[in-house]
Amino acid sequence: MTFFKSEQVQQNLHEIFDTYQEIAAVTAALPKMNKEEKIAHIDKCKGLIDKQKTFYGRLSLAAGEDAEAADMKTRINALSQAFGYQSLLDCMDAMLVTLDKAAEKELDSL
Repeated sequence: MTFFKSEQVQQNLHEIFDTYQEIAAVTAALPKMNKEEKIAHIDKCKGLIDKQKTFYGRLSLAAGEDAEAADMKTRINALSQAFGYQSLLDCMDAMLVTLDKAAEKELDSL
């Protein structure tokens, strides 16, 4: 069975997509949120990044044995490099730093 046809992988992708949709649905309302809601939104974003990092780790492991996974990893990293990052993990780590700073700013203004 290929990596992407695995039931577990399909479930993980579905969870990532559902979480993304939840976040995207409320992002437009961010300016109207109170401090606690903004912090909760930041935490959801961090949770999404955590899910994506876990998936990327699994993809990286599978890339050694699955050509489709290897191709996907190569394309993801190429896109990340186009934005100035070494890999997707570097990009996600930078996102977490940005989210931590945003959360800190919200907490400081409570």
